[in-house]
Amino acid sequence: MKYLSRYFKGYLKETILGPLFKLFEASFELLVPIIIARIVDTIIPSDNKVNLVLMIGLLFLFAIVGVIVAITAQYFSSKAAVGYTRQLTSDLFKKIMGLSKEDRDKLTTSSLVTRLTSDTYQIQTGINQFLRLFLRAPIIVFGAIIMAFNISPKMTIDFLVMVAILFMIVFAMSHLLNPIYAKIRRATDKIVNMTRQQLEGVRVIRAFGQVDKEEREFAAGNQDYTDLQLKAGRLSSLVTPLTYLVVNSTLVLVIWQGNLQISNDLLSQGMLIALVNYLLQILTELLKMTMLVTSLNQSFISAKRITEVFEKDSEDLSTELEQMQSEYAVLVKDMSFTYPTAAEPSLSHIDFHLNPGDFLGIIGGTGSGKSTLVELLTHLYTPQEGSLAIFQNHFSPKTLGQWRSWVNVVPQKAELFQGTIRSNLTLGMKGDVSDETLWKALDIAQASDFVSEKEGQLDATVEAFGRNFSGGQRQRLTIARAIVQKAPLLILDDSTSALDYLTESKLLSAIHEQLSDTTLILISQRTNSLKAADKILLLDKGHQLGFASHDDLLANNDLYRDIHYSQHQKGKED
Repeated sequence: MKYLSRYFKGYLKETILGPLFKLFEASFELLVPIIIARIVDTIIPSDNKVNLVLMIGLLFLFAIVGVIVAITAQYFSSKAAVGYTRQLTSDLFKKIMGLSKEDRDKLTTSSLVTRLTSDTYQIQTGINQFLRLFLRAPIIVFGAIIMAFNISPKMTIDFLVMVAILFMIVFAMSHLLNPIYAKIRRATDKIVNMTRQQLEGVRVIRAFGQVDKEEREFAAGNQDYTDLQLKAGRLSSLVTPLTYLVVNSTLVLVIWQGNLQISNDLLSQGMLIALVNYLLQILTELLKMTMLVTSLNQSFISAKRITEVFEKDSEDLSTELEQMQSEYAVLVKDMSFTYPTAAEPSLSHIDFHLNPGDFLGIIGGTGSGKSTLVELLTHLYTPQEGSLAIFQNHFSPKTLGQWRSWVNVVPQKAELFQGTIRSNLTLGMKGDVSDETLWKALDIAQASDFVSEKEGQLDATVEAFGRNFSGGQRQRLTIARAIVQKAPLLILDDSTSALDYLTESKLLSAIHEQLSDTTLILISQRTNSLKAADKILLLDKGHQLGFASHDDLLANNDLYRDIHYSQHQKGKED
């Protein structure tokens, strides 16, 4: 938890003042039963109206001051809790963004979202309640016991026994509830993950008539979550009736013993009323302490989940890489890679090389390893066997950050962000980028025509996820964004799938003519898109089955031939 304690430093004043004002409030409350006892035992029997008015006025003064102090304490506690959580959430987001892809995959996106939102809010709630109650509740409980001891040492034993029993109840309930709360957090992760997948894939779900199936799966996950919440609710709901049972039993015992002592002139009526008031104060504070313990248990579980993220090492872009020298642009030697949780390699013994300015096409069925190869080329993962290197001016990159800057990837799913066309094209760029550069990139990406038609053109609005653009337009804008970066290696990961053949052909021709020094890798399922490639890498279930030109593969490779002819209404004889 050392990662989380540092966030209190900026709110040390509020962390001290919040409990301190609650301490003042508790002190006023402990004096009230004594004043009431004095009114009952002394002032009312003497019929002293002046003193009665003074005492009543004093009680009102305590009430007013208590309200002011309570509001002040709540202000400082809330300020500390909200400020703490704000800084924690900000740093947690930065930490998540800095994690390696392997760590993000292990933790899962849905779990990270839950930790960033629900878990941080749970910590905020726990801190707020802790600052308000961790001094007030013990002071009132033990203060009431001390005040009761001054009134009747013999009857104070009942108070001590009651407090001990109630602490045992709270401890037992915490022991039972903690594992359930941990399961609830995991169930929350699962529901967030299902919701995220279903919302992202809603069109596919509807297209394939899987709405009922997804609803059943969500209902099952939601039912598991509900069952856990109900189980926790049933257990936690026992605390209040058990507390009332113990306190009311003690109250009956106190009244019975008090009556006997009054009969023997060992205790006054006012003192008995004071004892009952102290007993009820203890009841109220113990109920609050029960809620505090429950909240702290959940906060502690959330804190462990967040600490788990902070304990992960951030990806260091300054990490030095082994430098190599070569005339190639990309060199892959007998490379194999297995995902950390996979049983079999995703890529096995891949071997090829590219010269600067080459055009490589990659094709293969689903699960053939195409996207895995892209992740290796961008150094999101490192191959376990063999070697992979990229080069510029005969030298490989010195650091991981330099490697990433030499590779631009346009992913399968076109990702646009809320803002403007300009802000999306210059994403990640340092310094100003001229309009001429942006328009040139749009021209190459075949996107200048529809951008010029937009009101505001480069400053035209882009909605979140690019919802105000078609699929083909989104793809062309993301390709233009990659071109603006001017990296020596450009990877189009099936990012022309929404383009017609003519537009795609113009795009590839423009890249070849205007970016002749750029090495292009195009992943596609369409053999027509790869005809112009210098070489085509054919993958199948992680294995390299071919590395040649379109014509050579068509003539000599059965799998490539089957893929090609399956996309054309021609027989093999053609």
